[in-house]
Amino acid sequence: MRTLDWQEIDDILLGATALGCGGGGDYEEGRALMRRAYDGGRAVRLAAPDELADDALLCCPYGVGGLTEGEESVYEGLERTAEYPGVLAVRALAEHLGVEFGALITGELGGWSVADAFYPAAMLDLPIVDADPVGRAVPEIEHSLFKVHGLPIAPQAVVNEIGDTVIVKRVAGDARSEALVRALAVASRNLVWVADHALTWGEIRPAVIPGAVGLAQRVGEALRLAQAGGGDVAAAVAAASGGRVVFRGRVVSFTWEERDGFTWGELELAGEAADAGSSYRIWSKNENLLAWRDGAPDVTAPDLICCLSAETGDPITNPHSEAGMTVDVVGVPAAPQWRTAAGIATLGPRHFGFDLDFSPLEERHPGR
Repeated sequence: MRTLDWQEIDDILLGATALGCGGGGDYEEGRALMRRAYDGGRAVRLAAPDELADDALLCCPYGVGGLTEGEESVYEGLERTAEYPGVLAVRALAEHLGVEFGALITGELGGWSVADAFYPAAMLDLPIVDADPVGRAVPEIEHSLFKVHGLPIAPQAVVNEIGDTVIVKRVAGDARSEALVRALAVASRNLVWVADHALTWGEIRPAVIPGAVGLAQRVGEALRLAQAGGGDVAAAVAAASGGRVVFRGRVVSFTWEERDGFTWGELELAGEAADAGSSYRIWSKNENLLAWRDGAPDVTAPDLICCLSAETGDPITNPHSEAGMTVDVVGVPAAPQWRTAAGIATLGPRHFGFDLDFSPLEERHPGR
């Protein structure tokens, strides 16, 4: 088990933002949250998967909402809670169960998503396990290997910015949890914090991607060093993640809307350099999920579609693309656990209503 220094935290947040596929929250907000912990003398301890006992009790804290904030009038005249809601959610779940947790695990990879687990871990002096049930950011609660492996999601603690706290004792599956928690988010300025999957490490271990946090750190370090050295950031991210640079172009248009607690969008790119004369379209539901090159399917979930600014190398989160921006698109193979029949049924194109079959990134870009 090792205590992460600030540079390691920053690299993890940066890499998780890149691997967040446009979702998973804003890097600067996640960084500011973790700065609060570190400036206050707290730190995150990262445990390798084999360092936790099988009977150690874990839970998974995360945020649920759209990518833009709801109307401030929802909380008019009401005070925000003094403690971070993610910490309150972990405490509420522990109190409901009458237990003490031995470690926490991230719910997904993203600039703010990682901080949503790291901050409670630092404040409650609990280690974070180097594993993740998603390996990217995803739009819905049910998009998790926890669900694929049939792990029970309830009980759940749900907390909003003013401290409203709901304990969900029982729920009829992850899809129902998504519906209920999303409704609470819509009623709470489009954002709530959740703690769930209170299970032992022995139960959780088969349903996670080991080393996912370490991967985010390697990607973030490669991105940072490429930026500092004026190198090809997209190529560096692709090399660190085992991915491919699949398109380089300029934004022609980006349209998006907030609907049902999600941010839906479409990004159109016109190719430049080696991709001149080609077009690229990315469809997103919070996260980038499907892409077409010249009208033909290219990269699809569960594989990752990561957009970086060609000018600065910074990861681009939704909905912040603007016409005229130059964008490099990196495709990253999903973890093998997602490429099973059950994984593809949960996070593949047909789940989102598209009449498309998943085909692995490397089959469409074998030598790229």
